[in-house]
Amino acid sequence: MSVVPAIAERRPDAIRSARSSCAWIDRTGHSVVIARGADRVDLLHRLSTNDLTGLSDGHGKATVLLTEKARIIDVLTVLQHADHAVILGSVGTGPAVVSWLKKYIIMDDVRLKDETASWEAIEICGPRAAGVVDELTNVDVSTLPLHHWRAVPGADQVLIVRMPSVAELSYWIIGPKPGLDEIRTLLVNSEQNIPHLNESESEYLRVTGGMGAIGKEWSDAYNPLEAGLLHLTSFTKGCYIGQEVVARLDSYNKVKQRIMGLKGAEHVSPGDELAVDGVVVGRVTSMVPSHDGVHVIGLGYVRGEHANVGAKLTVLHDGSQTTVVQSLLPMED
Repeated sequence: MSVVPAIAERRPDAIRSARSSCAWIDRTGHSVVIARGADRVDLLHRLSTNDLTGLSDGHGKATVLLTEKARIIDVLTVLQHADHAVILGSVGTGPAVVSWLKKYIIMDDVRLKDETASWEAIEICGPRAAGVVDELTNVDVSTLPLHHWRAVPGADQVLIVRMPSVAELSYWIIGPKPGLDEIRTLLVNSEQNIPHLNESESEYLRVTGGMGAIGKEWSDAYNPLEAGLLHLTSFTKGCYIGQEVVARLDSYNKVKQRIMGLKGAEHVSPGDELAVDGVVVGRVTSMVPSHDGVHVIGLGYVRGEHANVGAKLTVLHDGSQTTVVQSLLPMED
């Protein structure tokens, strides 16, 4: 079994700043789809897990797009405008989201355009994030509800969105590239010296915070109840794609596995199998080195009867074995 890999470009001070003060992350590449037409929200309501009725200008809501078998296509944030909606998704999912939605447009007044290539996104996170956003944009977001948005004055189509966070508060500033260039310049030149988190640092925060990611915890291998997305699932809205499977899983307590935190002393890789007494009971989905570099911290799916905090699991890694201990989420390093 190999030792824990070196911590690539991770700065402890930057992590501490994100958790105790403020930091920023470049989120460019997350999919952005613009939906127009009178039936845009109705279509999304009929095809995804959450209740999207009643959304008005400035409001938003997160929802999960599923296959007919209730497997995850993507977790979306729908931002309602007076004449269109912005659909914010995961990195690289724009074409799949557009293709899936178009499959169900028959007589609906809905027009979709993937704007991912021309839009950018910046996340400002941490306890002081609201104040920093106010300083950069002159927009008070201190009382902005989760998933709702505000427009940046004088910046065409640039929005500030309150998003879920693993660092107390998170605001994403999204919009066409010219508007984001100006925001990014102000951020880099700010006298507050706000650190820009690199990929290694932002991934560490995500994993320790227990937040899923596309292609890892969110994929067509898992359903929303297994993925801890129950809070984005309505059981009163009626039919949507995958609804019958989700309802059956919930009604008969048939959810087979759940996401658990994992901690170990030796290198573990995403995709490694988790076993008990030689029987495979789960799989590792994400793994990062700890702050001190002497152990690893990760996420994985574990079958329900074996998903117990403090219980040990055997990891089958490249023909050898090691052990991880299960942990509650979020995790402390």
